[in-house]
Amino acid sequence: MAHVAIVEFRIVPEKLEEAKAVFADMLKTSRAFDGCERLDWLVDRDDPASWTLYEEWSSWEAEQAYRDFRTGEGAVPEIGPLLAGPPRLVRLEAIPF
Repeated sequence: MAHVAIVEFRIVPEKLEEAKAVFADMLKTSRAFDGCERLDWLVDRDDPASWTLYEEWSSWEAEQAYRDFRTGEGAVPEIGPLLAGPPRLVRLEAIPF
């Protein structure tokens, strides 16, 4: 079963190009993180400052290890000034029908 997390970001409109560079660099480490099965950046077609990170993890433990990494030694402080507000994390599980 896929362990899916979605993180919604609101980027400061004047900093979109800077954000692209910072996030592109960050993705290399994120995609190589143990347990990461898929990681895609998506942008709202009607609102270029609304970005969504779609993640699939091998387990919830792997996903949590990644969150711990990003709030510790893998933190990217350059992201803070690029955001118009705090990101929103949603963790999703399939409903077995």
